[in-house]
Amino acid sequence: KQWYQRRVRGSNDFLSKLPQKLLVKIASYLTLEDVIAMAHCSKAFRRCCLTDSLWRNIFLQHHKMISPELEQLAAEHSWRKIFFTDKLRLQMLVSRQRSQMSIKRNNDSEIEKTSINSTQAAITAEP
Repeated sequence: KQWYQRRVRGSNDFLSKLPQKLLVKIASYLTLEDVIAMAHCSKAFRRCCLTDSLWRNIFLQHHKMISPELEQLAAEHSWRKIFFTDKLRLQMLVSRQRSQMSIKRNNDSEIEKTSINSTQAAITAEP
């Protein structure tokens, strides 16, 4: 009897009971305005609309390409924050990320060279 009453009132919400991965997939096909509206419907929808995977998909729909520097930036912040960052600021952040990755690679390379030189010196010094 309760099931029928809930059914008549429309309180059986089957959509919010779907697995989050499926909800994210469905939300990926919505417009940005619809995703924002969906976030206001229920806690389950809000959780879905705040997932990084959804915002990565939305970012891809609007930008078509994701560089490794952008991936790193999104890992540090979030795809949602990256999506709403204006393009000029985003270019600046990506450029800074690129520089930091380059410096890290150079430092790693220098450490490796030093290690190789030390090993070679130790080998040639042995009697």
